[in-house]
Amino acid sequence: MANIFTKRTLEKFSKQVPELEGALKKANMKLEPTMQSPFEMLIRSIIYQQLAYKAARTILDRFMGLIGRLTPSRVLAKTQEELRSVGLSRQKASYIHNVAEAFSKGGSLWKYRTIESLSNLSSKEISEMFTQIKGVGEWTTQMYLIFSLGRLDVLSAGDLGVRKGVMKLYGLDKIPTQKEVEKIAEPWSPLETVGTYLAWRAVDED
Repeated sequence: MANIFTKRTLEKFSKQVPELEGALKKANMKLEPTMQSPFEMLIRSIIYQQLAYKAARTILDRFMGLIGRLTPSRVLAKTQEELRSVGLSRQKASYIHNVAEAFSKGGSLWKYRTIESLSNLSSKEISEMFTQIKGVGEWTTQMYLIFSLGRLDVLSAGDLGVRKGVMKLYGLDKIPTQKEVEKIAEPWSPLETVGTYLAWRAVDED
């Protein structure tokens, strides 16, 4: 996939939010969406939650060794105890089963198991749908919308990195709250992903 931050998109954002034009010109704004299926990405996200990258990668490799090809039916064929044997917590094993049940044949999200099936849904509709699965939070869904689907209208206002980046970009005295970021980001609409990504880049420069 091509970079979602096209010249036209960045120019439009700069006109909407002129105070960030300078930061935008200096930042490396490149994001090529992975186009992963929602089931695959949500499973991976749950495994990676609250773990250092290396530890999560080890567990993911063991998990894939246990499951083989990643499909809902293969995940559900394993008990939660078997899932825990690869290093998953009891809670994560439960959440992974929840995701597999939702995307299995006859499950509540079976019809939305492909990237194509999501194309006519808004980012808000996708978020509301996925967060109905116990264990899938708003942040996980936001990461899917940004990094897998390449949606441009996603504001991850609760993300600590975004909050720190907004503090730096706007010269604030302290890290803003989620609600404060939402207020600051109102002029970013409908290109909130540009501001979200720029905030991450601002933190990376430190």
